[in-house]
Amino acid sequence: ASRSKPRAGSSFRKRYGVVYDTDGPRVRLGVAWFAVAFVAIVAGPLATAVVYGGAAAVAAAQTARVWRKGTPQPSDLMAAGGAGLMAAGACFGSGGAGLGILGCVALAFVGSAGDPSRNPRIVDIGWTLQCALFPGAVAVAMVLLTRLDQGSAIGLLLLVSAYEIGDYIVGSGSPNAFEGPGAGAAGIVVITFILSTLPISALSFGQAWVLGGAVALLAPAGQLVASALLPSAAAPASALRRLDSLLIAGPLWAVAVTAVL
Repeated sequence: ASRSKPRAGSSFRKRYGVVYDTDGPRVRLGVAWFAVAFVAIVAGPLATAVVYGGAAAVAAAQTARVWRKGTPQPSDLMAAGGAGLMAAGACFGSGGAGLGILGCVALAFVGSAGDPSRNPRIVDIGWTLQCALFPGAVAVAMVLLTRLDQGSAIGLLLLVSAYEIGDYIVGSGSPNAFEGPGAGAAGIVVITFILSTLPISALSFGQAWVLGGAVALLAPAGQLVASALLPSAAAPASALRRLDSLLIAGPLWAVAVTAVL
């Protein structure tokens, strides 16, 4: 008897789709994260660097650890240090963020020097950087936004939080991959209306709607990128999943706000 081939769509979802973790008090943890992140942004760039840099460091370490179960041998310690260093550098502006990235690269080289892996050194350096740079870029974006316009940073936090709430509540119980992101996009529309009509940020009405619409597309794209950064979509990396909606939206939002303000 012949076997039927798996559908391309189902294979793509299995590798890159979002796996909703429904064990434990996920909603309460999400609310707690929002509260901590909000207070950090209000407090200023340093507090934002501590909160988002800490989350990025944990995300980088978790990502490295799940890869170390296979052939790649990234350094979880140096990946965490590199992501945190990027966040710390961003406290001093874009130049400081650039120095933080250079420091991240240096740490990746240091980590590979003492690694007994049989892989070529440059390969493990690359894996360490892959684990560190993406979550580190989220932290950099949030810190730079807080320095430039706290209202815009708060607005981005509200947008991705609205997306994540809708996506989780609807998507975790949906048999398809579209209802969750659709519900998240609906939440973004509500928050974008608030951002465009109230003086929360320095963005104009049109700018708020353009950037809000971009987040509706970029947040789910960030979730796919997070899955691509892991050996499988179901790999345990809760801190990376906490930041995944910002993996693309965060850096691009920061660049866009810098350009228009």
